[in-house]
Amino acid sequence: MASHDEGKIRLPALPVELGGESDRTDRASSTTTYLDHTSNQNKDGNTRHFSLSGAGQLSLDDVASVQVQIRDLEVSVNTAPSWLAPSTYPNLFKSKFNTAAEMKTLLHSVNADLAPGSLTAIIGGSGSGKTTLLNTVAERIVSSRLHQEGVVTFNGEPGVHTVRHAYVMQQDILLPTLTVRETLRYAADLRLPSATKRQDRWRIVEEVIRELGLKECADTRIGNSQHRGCSGGEKRRVSIGVQLLANPSILFLDEPTTGLDATSAYQLVRTLKALANKGRTIITTIHQPRSEIWKLFDNIIILTRGSPAYSGDASECIPWFESQGFPIPAFVNPAEFVIDIAAIDNRTPELETKSSLRVESLQRHWKQESEKVFLPLGGVISQSHRHHRRILSHGHEERAGFLRQLRVLTCRTFKVTYRDPMGMTAALLEAVLLGAITGYMFWNVGRDQAGIRSRQGGLYITAGLQGYLILLFEVYRLTIDMPTFDRENSENCVDALPFILSRRLARMPTEDVPVPFIFSVLMYFMSGFDRDAGKFFTFFAITLLNQYVSVACAMTCVTAVRHFPGASLMANLIYTIQSIACGMFVQSSSIPVYVRWIKWAAYNVCIRTGT
Repeated sequence: MASHDEGKIRLPALPVELGGESDRTDRASSTTTYLDHTSNQNKDGNTRHFSLSGAGQLSLDDVASVQVQIRDLEVSVNTAPSWLAPSTYPNLFKSKFNTAAEMKTLLHSVNADLAPGSLTAIIGGSGSGKTTLLNTVAERIVSSRLHQEGVVTFNGEPGVHTVRHAYVMQQDILLPTLTVRETLRYAADLRLPSATKRQDRWRIVEEVIRELGLKECADTRIGNSQHRGCSGGEKRRVSIGVQLLANPSILFLDEPTTGLDATSAYQLVRTLKALANKGRTIITTIHQPRSEIWKLFDNIIILTRGSPAYSGDASECIPWFESQGFPIPAFVNPAEFVIDIAAIDNRTPELETKSSLRVESLQRHWKQESEKVFLPLGGVISQSHRHHRRILSHGHEERAGFLRQLRVLTCRTFKVTYRDPMGMTAALLEAVLLGAITGYMFWNVGRDQAGIRSRQGGLYITAGLQGYLILLFEVYRLTIDMPTFDRENSENCVDALPFILSRRLARMPTEDVPVPFIFSVLMYFMSGFDRDAGKFFTFFAITLLNQYVSVACAMTCVTAVRHFPGASLMANLIYTIQSIACGMFVQSSSIPVYVRWIKWAAYNVCIRTGT
């Protein structure tokens, strides 16, 4: 691989909805970036370069240091009702079609200096703006209704895409039937450059396992609520490990300790501290950390109502509050103390007024202090400038090719499928039962006029009922698998076409061919159709095609609606309309011409072919 392809990685981005016009996830936040000239100085003053090209040695110990500087960051959103935001329709009618801009401030006057190799915590009460600040710095939200001002630089350059970065979201989206080692190996196959040899990829995986303390559970399945596997803390470290494979210089984490017990949370933050000690800049939101966790942080940003009450060195946080007349009592957790001081008490109007005055005083005094502590960087990053940088990042990305994605995803899907014996058994058992029941109902039908009508009914059942069951089953499975695809697709690791094809290739020997074949054998011969090989295989081919079109219809429904209730409702609606228009109940010539096309919309065309 040429030298200009070295140092490319892929990073994640997930949707953050703001309920407005043209809201979308910034997919560029997960694109590969050029880092050929990125370097840092080791203790001896020598410049270190990290390469993911596969041409050199891969190592997680070589990290390009990155300093993050935030100046006068302000974020506001237009909350005016919009015709393009269905969630605002009630307010739209209440406002009598008044769509004038109504700006709501989300962040105000945020300043920070985050040194390389530091662990920074963003804390505050619920709704204080923690996640908004994290996502803004990580450039993970873009909306036409969002307005942003201020400067965020990385080593003096605007735009997070100038450096390697990774984002770990709050939920652990992992495949439960894979082990920890398998999860990381498949992630490495999709993320690391194509020129990287398998031995190097697996060596990096083992290095990540050691780095995150996952050696004891490396061969344990991830597990879920039905099947026990890794603990919550181990799953969270696996999620971090998936992102760590790209050796990011900056690691963003959204409340990584949520849902963990005190011990697991402490161990996780200790792991983050160890990663920071190797030169990474780690920024995380966290909710009420224990005192031992508080001591691990290098920097603290305390937010209240979108404005900082403090932003700086963790060791100076408590002295600052004491200087403002809020001494910490003995034996009190510092984190809980500062969160309580910077929170609004809504229990009574009197308490709310008192706490609001306290918070406003803290914000005002810290803003005055910020003007002394944080020197201006100069220049404001325009939205057009950010967009230009994202376009450049997209143009320079390197990702796994189509064939590599198809191979890796097919192997992974096949492994997940055969490790789910209940799913395979259910699919095969459904074919046997449905074929036997329908075959018995149409047992050896005659060749008279009544028999002809019965044969037509049998063909309708073949195309309709079998396809309907496959349709619902695939909708259910896709709603489970789509979160994984969404995460990997947003990270620019997986495309839609390899994902779709890999599902069918992996399930062809276990489901796609056996299920329609078993059903066809039982239904065809029990119903007394002609004992002709050509006609039987025509019947089987139509049943097989019917299954694939049902799967395609399920994919369409889940693409439109990600959750099962909505996707299944959409699938049922499509099936009902097509069943009515298939020609079985109403002759096609009798259907109005402007709706007659519906019969060709999807798989009920098989009914017309069969009858």
